[in-house]
Amino acid sequence: MTKRLIIVLGMHRSGTSAITRGLEVLGASLGEKLMPPAADNKKGYFEDTELNSLNIDLLKSVDNEWFGLTPISATDVDNLRSQGHMLRAVDLMREKINSTNVFAFKDPRVAKLLPFWNAVTDHLHLDVSYVIALRNPLSVVQSLSKRDGFIPERSYFLWLGHLLESLRGSTGKPRIVVDYDRLILSPDIELSRIAGAFRLNVNAKDLGEYKNKFLDTDLRHTAYSPNDLLLDAACPPIVREVFNKLLSVASDQINLDDPTLLSELSGWTIEFDRLKSALRLADQQYKQIASLNQAVTERDGQIASLNQAVTERDGQIASLNQAVTERDGQIASLNQAVTERDGQIASLNQAVTERDGQIASLNQAVTERDGQIASLNQAVTERDG
Repeated sequence: MTKRLIIVLGMHRSGTSAITRGLEVLGASLGEKLMPPAADNKKGYFEDTELNSLNIDLLKSVDNEWFGLTPISATDVDNLRSQGHMLRAVDLMREKINSTNVFAFKDPRVAKLLPFWNAVTDHLHLDVSYVIALRNPLSVVQSLSKRDGFIPERSYFLWLGHLLESLRGSTGKPRIVVDYDRLILSPDIELSRIAGAFRLNVNAKDLGEYKNKFLDTDLRHTAYSPNDLLLDAACPPIVREVFNKLLSVASDQINLDDPTLLSELSGWTIEFDRLKSALRLADQQYKQIASLNQAVTERDGQIASLNQAVTERDGQIASLNQAVTERDGQIASLNQAVTERDGQIASLNQAVTERDGQIASLNQAVTERDGQIASLNQAVTERDG
């Protein structure tokens, strides 16, 4: 039995997590190694950690990033193959689908790497279907501005690149476009659309839990109308054209494989391909700015460390000055004590001198008395004779 694989494609911040979680309602397995929730996605990413790590490595191997505007080329895919990444991806995907009949995964990076992943799924002879997540690009722009500080122009071209690559890379395969805003408002209808397109069944119990416990209007921080794009001067006309056309596809007014639409897609793709040099230049400038910002941040860190060191030295100097002041006070106290002792000694010396004078006077008186006694003795002797 051929293993079935559902890949959710789309731009970051486009509701790919909510859509992927909805695939569990249709019986698809998402694996056991899902990325935990975070502050910017409190309900969870529903993204396989091992596949996510692989995609990050793939982009780094061809000097690209998730926010890079430059598309992945055929040469890039060949380089990834020669570096052994194709075998790594085949082994990992074989492991993921081994224990289930229908495996689903999402990572917005896959839209950029779709030529590579198509080669992997072709090698494994998998029955692949694609869900293309659609969201008003203005909502994406606002979200990326708040989370990553991106300027609108970069976010619009990122949205355009992801959608065009998703459409081009999924051509000829079972696929469906799901509008995130419609999913939030009518999850029953949108999941039924996916089930019908991919020959799956909706589990009523899981659907109830998905609607009542998982989906939340708070998941959607902004809701814009298509006409709101006309109010943003940063929005390229091609972005408005692609979004409006895909809205018609998401509401089943136009078939995604309609020849007219495929012709328009070809024209959009050609127009986008002509921008590759400008997009590559924008990526280079972005990296230079990021590098300069990193250098400034490091310098700021060094300055902060130096300021901290100076503050600590100032504290040490203040402590030493305080100690010196205390020692000076002690020395002054000792000098005062010495002066007082010197005064006491001088007073004692004066008293001793006075006593010596008294003793000398007494000695003189004794001498005089001795002379008088001698005279008296002489006189007595003469009287006796």
